[in-house]
Amino acid sequence: MNVAAPVSRRALLAFPLVLTAGAARAVYPEQRLRLVLPFGPGSATDTLLRIVAEPLQAALGQSVVVDNKPGALTSLALADVAKAPPDGYTVVAATNSIVANPAGIQRSPGYDAMRDFAPITRIAVTSYVLVVASDKPWKNLGELLAHARAHSGKLNYASGNLGGLLYGGMFARAVGAEMTHVPYKSTPPALVDLLAGHVELMFTDLVTAAGQAKAGKLRVLLATAPQRTALFPDVPTIAESGLRGIADMPAWWSLYGPAGMPRTAIDRLNREVVAILSKPEIRARLQALGLEATPSTPEELAAFTREQSQNYLRLVKEFGIQPE
Repeated sequence: MNVAAPVSRRALLAFPLVLTAGAARAVYPEQRLRLVLPFGPGSATDTLLRIVAEPLQAALGQSVVVDNKPGALTSLALADVAKAPPDGYTVVAATNSIVANPAGIQRSPGYDAMRDFAPITRIAVTSYVLVVASDKPWKNLGELLAHARAHSGKLNYASGNLGGLLYGGMFARAVGAEMTHVPYKSTPPALVDLLAGHVELMFTDLVTAAGQAKAGKLRVLLATAPQRTALFPDVPTIAESGLRGIADMPAWWSLYGPAGMPRTAIDRLNREVVAILSKPEIRARLQALGLEATPSTPEELAAFTREQSQNYLRLVKEFGIQPE
């Protein structure tokens, strides 16, 4: 799966995020690293970053403390890191939300994506799937669509992250049926309520869906990737479904620190994380979860962040998304 658009020289030169040299210490790191995650334990973000955190801790020779801070569509964690001392000891594993929230998803996210962060490296990418509990009567997408159109306003969809929110809204509009949005702080509690029958459907990432579907708890009805995923080869894509007006919006993770972070710290973290993501055994673990490793330079992440911000500004306008 290759979802990253080529990074243009123009976009790279235009990006204003500051990659500062800073007043770096002679030796980095000299203390533990705080790795902030915008989602709770058991989420795709938590699963992915714990795979990276263990070898990173060994490579740095210092503890890597994972700090789960879910809430406010990830803005709680992002604002916390944006305001943290730029000493190289606080970083965040951000998702699409870092650019989507200020693009119009939230009125006041509490940070400026272009000004408040120092890019370190991209981490991974995945796509979303539409899931229902396995005890629901809809055996395929066609049956769900027929039910939704015949019972407009009766179905609800959960979201535990930005992708779930946006895909759910675009799906309801494409189907032509009213559906009620039920938001959650993170994917795990949303999934609990889905399995308990409190909500009917949700879009979730491949990482979450794979394990639950394998256990027979979830039924996967639709894939958002341009091609069918190897994890669910029998599940149709949006293009195959005939639904129109649903944007291709893969989920991604990248590592950032506060603006003003010493360049020596940026370079050390970049070097170690890129090395970890390049290991065959790590790539194999990620692929088994439906993830593709996407290591990069800080400058490549800077350009990617700006391009993604522009994409979400266009998406918010095109689909008439109202800020929460």
